[in-house]
Amino acid sequence: MHEHHEAVHIIEHAQMALEERGHTKVKQINLVIGESSGFSPEAVIMNIEINAVGTCCEDVPVTVRKVKSMLKCPACGELFMKKPFHFECPHCGTPGVPSEIGKEMAIDSIETE
Repeated sequence: MHEHHEAVHIIEHAQMALEERGHTKVKQINLVIGESSGFSPEAVIMNIEINAVGTCCEDVPVTVRKVKSMLKCPACGELFMKKPFHFECPHCGTPGVPSEIGKEMAIDSIETE
């Protein structure tokens, strides 16, 4: 359900971008969604398509750059990819902790003309 609210926010942001730039058409919406964000890229796109009917975003392509989750070593600061059932830093062996990388849900860009 939170994808619905995010989709509405994205459409509102696109409308504001048109007004600020003095443009009349949204060409493409580019998003960044992390695998630990709690958002399904497919559900976000579907909700944008549903909510965009009759708006400046109707029939506008939406792309998603997916970001893999990363762990951070509290001992040496190394950022590393999370592997199933393995949380040790590849550099020093200390168990990693969640980082902010992979929790993204953001508009990367809105292309207009």
